[in-house]
Amino acid sequence: MTFFNGIFTLCLWTGLVCILIGYLLGNIQTAIIVSRAYYHDDVRNHGSGNAGSTNMVRVYGYGPGAITFAGDSLKALLGVLIGQLVCGTVGGYLAGLFVVVGHCWPVFDGFRGGKGVASSYSIAIITFPLGALGAIAIGGAILLINKKMSIMSLAAMLLFFVAELIFRLNDVPLVVLAGALAVVVFVRHTDNIRRLIHGEEQRLRKEGL
Repeated sequence: MTFFNGIFTLCLWTGLVCILIGYLLGNIQTAIIVSRAYYHDDVRNHGSGNAGSTNMVRVYGYGPGAITFAGDSLKALLGVLIGQLVCGTVGGYLAGLFVVVGHCWPVFDGFRGGKGVASSYSIAIITFPLGALGAIAIGGAILLINKKMSIMSLAAMLLFFVAELIFRLNDVPLVVLAGALAVVVFVRHTDNIRRLIHGEEQRLRKEGL
């Protein structure tokens, strides 16, 4: 019994380490860093008020938006890899999920972050490449038709979760991860969903460039 209690305690502590590592990585806000370093400004003071790549595109242009997307994707990749080193596959899932949580609600930036899409895409591609790429491709096609980034983001994450249910149902931790990512992204898009319902959601344009 002592042996099993020791194993449980070890797993508990390593799991908490993965959560902490992921959350701290998520607090690295690429959008805020770029907007402050190059524009002496805070992107959250403009547009949607979010520290994400879509708002960076609207406020500063596609270049800063691409840099933000890459940075937010990279920190999610690092989170999963470090989590795997600490606590195996499940540790990677935990760290990846909390990178997204930290990105959306960063303690060091007043809990005002982004919407977690770029980081979630990165985690999806790492954990189930075929399902993720298929979901993102369909989401991209939707974006080309209606030019609304929020619909692409929501559709892609929902489709990724559905793909997990269809093709990876036996991998319970991965299904839970996909579901949790979808929930976080949908929660962060509550205002967008409300605007979509009322036909008020903006299209992605080069405004403010």
